[in-house]
Formats: sequence, structure tokens, C-alpha cells
Amino acid sequence: MGGKRGTTVALAVAAAMVLGLLVAFWRLARTENVDLAVMAGGAAFVAAFGMAFAVLTYVRGG
Repeated sequence: MGGKRGTTVALAVAAAMVLGLLVAFWRLARTENVDLAVMAGGAAFVAAFGMAFAVLTYVRGG
């Protein structure tokens, strides 16, 4: 990875990671159930990661 594309990918992964952690901690604070927090955080990470790469693919495709 290098250049502008590598930086964009790194930022997308970082944003997905931050979102996943925020959702996990929010769910943990609300339910006090670690299993639910991990599932919610993982789902948010996968959703944000997939959406970021779908957008990046769409933007770079043209």
C-alpha cells in the first residue's frame, strides 16, 4: 500500500475500528453483557468496513 489510495484505505479501516469500539462500549454500558457488546461491535465494524470499501470501489471505478 502506498500513496493516496493506501492512506484512504488506512483511514477507512481506522474509522470502522473506531465505530466498532464505540458501539461495543455503548452496548456494554447499556446492557453490562460482554457477549452482546462484542457481537454489536463486530457487526458495526463489518458494516462500516464493507460500506467504506463499497464507496471506495464505486468512486475509484469511474
